[in-house]
Amino acid sequence: MTLNEIIKIVGGKSYKEKDISIKDIKTDSRKIKHGDLFIALKGKNYNGNNYVEDAIKKGAVACISSDISSDKCIKVDDTYESLFNIARYIRSKSNIPLIAITGSNGKTTTKDLIAHILSSRYNVLRNKENNNNLIGVSKTLFNLNDKHEIIVMELGSNHPGEISKLSLMCMPDLSVITNIGSSHLEYFKTRKNIYKEKLSIIDGMVNKKLIVNGDDKYLKKTHGYKCGLLSRCDLKAYDIFEDINKVTFKIKLDKEYKITFNNPGKHFVNDILLAIKVSIDYGIKMKTIIKKIASFKLIDKRMNLVKCGSNVIINDCYNSSYESVIAGLNYLSKLPGGRVIIIADILELGKHSNRIHKKINKKVKKINKDLVLTIGKYSKKIKGIHFKNNEDLIKYLECCPIKNSYIYVKGSRRMNLDEIVDYLKS
Repeated sequence: MTLNEIIKIVGGKSYKEKDISIKDIKTDSRKIKHGDLFIALKGKNYNGNNYVEDAIKKGAVACISSDISSDKCIKVDDTYESLFNIARYIRSKSNIPLIAITGSNGKTTTKDLIAHILSSRYNVLRNKENNNNLIGVSKTLFNLNDKHEIIVMELGSNHPGEISKLSLMCMPDLSVITNIGSSHLEYFKTRKNIYKEKLSIIDGMVNKKLIVNGDDKYLKKTHGYKCGLLSRCDLKAYDIFEDINKVTFKIKLDKEYKITFNNPGKHFVNDILLAIKVSIDYGIKMKTIIKKIASFKLIDKRMNLVKCGSNVIINDCYNSSYESVIAGLNYLSKLPGGRVIIIADILELGKHSNRIHKKINKKVKKINKDLVLTIGKYSKKIKGIHFKNNEDLIKYLECCPIKNSYIYVKGSRRMNLDEIVDYLKS
């Protein structure tokens, strides 16, 4: 891509040298290399315009800025819109398929599992971890090259309108919706609004080919191929068996197949079904799908079992929602021996925070547990020993060490429960 193309795409004002080739596009000035283009994004806690000079010194051929006019800057009204337009242009120049995944829970696991299976046949481009917002999705598309044969993209949202915009950027050939939960209720107000947001993933699609969780209260009414446990689903799981380390189930296609998922948690079955259907649609044989599912490992901090002395830590602190907490507690309730729950606030629930944490307390009461430790403002609603912060909880554990127990650790990412897990491991 040349600077001349960039100027046309973003509609900005620029200096006279327009035919320079762009090696890469960056939004972090610390990662700039010679020949890159730097886009100066501006947010609540950062202002990329402050680093334009640094980017140029490091070898940026040009910068896109909303604040600075110079012979090295392309001046635009909105750098985020420029980011969107460049990423959309890159996507539009490629004719390879793009699979988009959204939902309240399970979208990262579903995305990673789909990419893992498809990698048996294709060179796959996917967004890493949960880099699923405008910046993360754009940066992923910036990495698109001629070697890639298929794109698997997770689309996330915590404010209305974001999924639609990402869909218009990505122009998916097929979209997947995992479920409609309570995440980000602070901004969406109701689950119906969350449903509308997730369904807007079809806005950038041409053929509107949709695969959804058919067990979900909202998605079961949506037009599309349905995967789930209920009889009305097109692809159904049955004979589900769960033990400490794995989940097995069966499905019926041309014949009966047994699926083994070597990770804990029955709640992943719906995500696996979605991945199976997508993989079949893109020509992967069931024999290969079964092998790839069996070899798949969940990302760090997502239902990871860690043996530490006489304890087993169930590290599920990647992030949190009401639905994922309940799923984790259901798993814990079936384990033998001592059970300890360490739980921190679910954030971004707004006026629903107290109500949802009270609902979690009802679930906790039903579990035969030895100890409940809670952290944060809203987790006070869960009956147990409460702490203001991680440091205070760690001091308690120093005095009262846990032994011979399964320890379930769960909370929103900003609660930094990694600190607790690291202490338990030490």
